[in-house]
Amino acid sequence: MSSPDHSKHLNSLLKKLRSRYDVPERVTRAPLEEFVYSFLLWESSHAKADSAMKRITSTVVDFNELRVCRPPELMHFFGKSYPRAEERSLRLRAALQDLYLREYEVSLDAAVAMNKRDAKKYIESLNGLPPFVSSRVMLLVFGAHAIPVDDRTLAKLIAAEVADHGSDLVKAAGILERHIKSEEAVEVHELLQAWSEDSSADPTAKDKGDKSSKHATTKPRGSAKSPARSSKG
Repeated sequence: MSSPDHSKHLNSLLKKLRSRYDVPERVTRAPLEEFVYSFLLWESSHAKADSAMKRITSTVVDFNELRVCRPPELMHFFGKSYPRAEERSLRLRAALQDLYLREYEVSLDAAVAMNKRDAKKYIESLNGLPPFVSSRVMLLVFGAHAIPVDDRTLAKLIAAEVADHGSDLVKAAGILERHIKSEEAVEVHELLQAWSEDSSADPTAKDKGDKSSKHATTKPRGSAKSPARSSKG
């Protein structure tokens, strides 16, 4: 598939997603909180991530205490139905431990003080980070041009012909980043996340019947758009 084809299918997809979901005003988290939240959102949903973050912040004193939690304790924060709970706990613990070993504290302050290029190298080299997490942190904490993609989103992008069959996460993200302007990256991330969470009819399918009928982020809706959430996660 050529680059123009990617662009054509992406533009068509975004038009449909923008008609389907609303992106509310952005609410910014502290850097380390956004870092942890990105782990919770990876291959999951805002609803699950919000609940897990609430349990974490109401239980531990700080994220250094979270670092020393054993994987079963972390999985308890996630809940029994959380996707990839064991893998998520191992990855999150490894990343927090790596931060501690580098900085002698669980902090992103050193990375925040870097330029974007060095910060990207720093974040991507941390143990345990899936590409979705490192991209989301770069986008929302550092303001870099990045589009987070996880396996669920990748499958939908391939089905929508935005990415080629056989594309991996990095290649799919590269396609998006080439065709999406930096100032649109947060909006597109939230639209894609809403789409990945939506269990209702696929908006990329051909319209049938009444075209005025819309769907919510994750539930069928009436005429009003559904929130796609913002960088608050």
